[in-house]
Amino acid sequence: MTSAKPIRILALDISTNPGFAVLEVKRLKSGPRVNLVHVTSVSTTSQSPDSHRYSYIEAAATMVLHEHGPFDVVVREHYTKGRNKRSTQTVFGAWAVIDLALGKYGYKADVEITPTTVKKDVTGKGSASKDEVEAGVRRILSLPADFTFRTDDESDAVAIGLSYLVREKIIKPGRRNDGALN
Repeated sequence: MTSAKPIRILALDISTNPGFAVLEVKRLKSGPRVNLVHVTSVSTTSQSPDSHRYSYIEAAATMVLHEHGPFDVVVREHYTKGRNKRSTQTVFGAWAVIDLALGKYGYKADVEITPTTVKKDVTGKGSASKDEVEAGVRRILSLPADFTFRTDDESDAVAIGLSYLVREKIIKPGRRNDGALN
């Protein structure tokens, strides 16, 4: 028996190979249950013109919005600058087209969380490696051993959503819950 309406979260790890995660939280009398509803990523190549890359990213974002909405909150990792000018430009280009897709469906990114905070909330340490972040995500969601993330961008997107839930005090940092993959 649920005590409140489920919360649906779209979590974004934005880059030129973005990850998208949809989490749903059901508030049960026994405590919150976090379900991983959907996770995906897209891969682009620097060999393609930026216009092609951005069109593909926007299409992927639109597909996730269309197929898995509505959402109560949209959260993304905070980004300030990349390794160099070109890296920064391409990430902000991806950011812009994802914002465009969000806007078409009446959404905007509600929350941004720093990478260090995401790592700390999911693993207990702000300097965690990609493998440690994935392990934290697996532990918190109790994912089956045969579940595979295709990319780090996918596990990072899920981690961003989980970090939001920690920030909002819906779940406790690093704590295992009864979540399942739908």
